[in-house]
Amino acid sequence: MRLSRQISRATWRAFFAGAVGLPIAACLFAPLAAEAAPPIVIGTTISETGPLATDATYQIRGIEAGIAAANANGGWLGRKVTLKYYDDKSSTGTAVRLYERLITDDQVNLLIGPYSSLLGVAVAPLINKYKMATIEPGSSVPTIYTKGNQWNFQGTASSTRYLDELLPAAKAQGAQTVALVGLESAFTLACYHARVAQAQALGMKIVYQTTYSLPLPSFASIALAIKNAHPDVVAGCTYYPDAVGITRSLHEQGFAPKYLAETVGPPEAAYLKAIGPLGNRVITNTGWWSNFATPGNAAFIARYEAMFHEAPDYHAAAGYTAVQVLGAAVAGTQSLDQENIRQWLLTHAVQTIQGTFKVDGNGLSLGFVQDLLQIQDGVLKLVYPAKDAQAKLLVPYTGS
Repeated sequence: MRLSRQISRATWRAFFAGAVGLPIAACLFAPLAAEAAPPIVIGTTISETGPLATDATYQIRGIEAGIAAANANGGWLGRKVTLKYYDDKSSTGTAVRLYERLITDDQVNLLIGPYSSLLGVAVAPLINKYKMATIEPGSSVPTIYTKGNQWNFQGTASSTRYLDELLPAAKAQGAQTVALVGLESAFTLACYHARVAQAQALGMKIVYQTTYSLPLPSFASIALAIKNAHPDVVAGCTYYPDAVGITRSLHEQGFAPKYLAETVGPPEAAYLKAIGPLGNRVITNTGWWSNFATPGNAAFIARYEAMFHEAPDYHAAAGYTAVQVLGAAVAGTQSLDQENIRQWLLTHAVQTIQGTFKVDGNGLSLGFVQDLLQIQDGVLKLVYPAKDAQAKLLVPYTGS
């Protein structure tokens, strides 16, 4: 009622005072106009269902934590930031259809890419078609960010860098033979071929190698072939389901290599819950860790744990980073214009919780890396590089 009387009085005075009264009315109405400003909407899809759901959940929660942090600091351009997302069901066709919906029907202001290179590769041409500057926290395969790409920006380390530190570290400790396995998906195949080339360059003998597709009813034959080859190192370019399957099957075949390493899977709490003691001394990788001395890292961890009652992983950190980078671009350009944001992203570095966001002219990440973690007595610890390590790399693998 009080506000109603104030507006009525101001209107009455403005009617008689003409130009003198207009500033008074303008001052009264300005806060109302600011409050009525529509939110800035970020659109994305996430795999709430399907085989990618376990890892994808971390990414969407990281995005949500990033948006919460942005709003706690006043939003962007004086406006609240909100999220619009759909379940892509881990399906490329569904993801493409939903991103078209986000762009054309929902008319979101900004975009963040889906989880996984599988879906990222499918959606990338659509992003270029509609010219939306899009941060890709879950698309590590480098083939997206090649000549012709102008609108996808890699928000994580390239998939060729996953387990990149493993074979040099193993060789330095005397390992000579390697078994390499990889899921037939965009990210994992890029990782797999990079590790094959790396083993050859290091002069390590590849005694067994194979790729496979999901769903696979059993990893028994792969595990038996690995056992018969008796490698020092078993390295798997995996997602969560096959990481669990390979670990279990090696145990069932009674074989424990000196080094057992898998990409996606072991960093998640669900992996240890699924396999228990078999995870002891499994090696994996991460693009982020809790002891990183990066700006805002402690605040990110505290916010994430308060919101979701669990510890974040590097997928969550990548989602949070995507919001950080978009926010920096909006602040740097003071606009939501896609071309302005694109040019800004191509020419600026952003300090994030993962490290430095910086890309080349095609959007390929130049700043993010993947370091080594190891499960030690049920706890994930950063073991490489030495300058950041929380513990030494322990061998042999003793899961049992």
